[in-house]
Amino acid sequence: MFQLVFKGECTPGTDTATARRNARALFKASVEQIERMFSGSPVVIRNKLDEEQAEKYRAVLNKHGMVAYVQPMPGSQEKPAPAPATPEAARPAPRPASPQPGKRAPEVEPGDRLPVAGDKVDDILAGSALGLDPVGVTLVQPKEAEPPMFQHLEDWTLAPVGSDIGTERDLPPPVVPDVSHLSLVDDKQDNK
Repeated sequence: MFQLVFKGECTPGTDTATARRNARALFKASVEQIERMFSGSPVVIRNKLDEEQAEKYRAVLNKHGMVAYVQPMPGSQEKPAPAPATPEAARPAPRPASPQPGKRAPEVEPGDRLPVAGDKVDDILAGSALGLDPVGVTLVQPKEAEPPMFQHLEDWTLAPVGSDIGTERDLPPPVVPDVSHLSLVDDKQDNK
């Protein structure tokens, strides 16, 4: 099994601000998470990957201006994939200032577990029966939908070109009927 590790390095020709924006959009991460990613300390972006998956993720990060490394997970017997062969990647990235004065980024000692970006998600999904089917599996059978019925379409018309539709128009005042010749008669008087 492999893990994808990011150390805050940018690809040649990509400035840190652009890489941070790309990372924020790509991971939908908060400012604090991006600060942690670009602190210069190694951060595991994904783990429990086979080599092909890890290389795909590494290529996506590289496309977005970030240099990532595919490494075997601790306790794994597999060999790591070669690091990117760029002169910029061989140089250690300068460590940015700590986001909060007086606090240092945590140092990772050999044998310590690196912080994993997806730990919370892995913990949440660990006890569930949720999973992913292989590519090509149809989850829901398509249903034929009846076409909508439009009745009386032949009665509909289109306004001529240049017509003002939906604008208020000056209408003539309503016609009030003449009721002066009408009168009311009390029924009780007629019954006597």
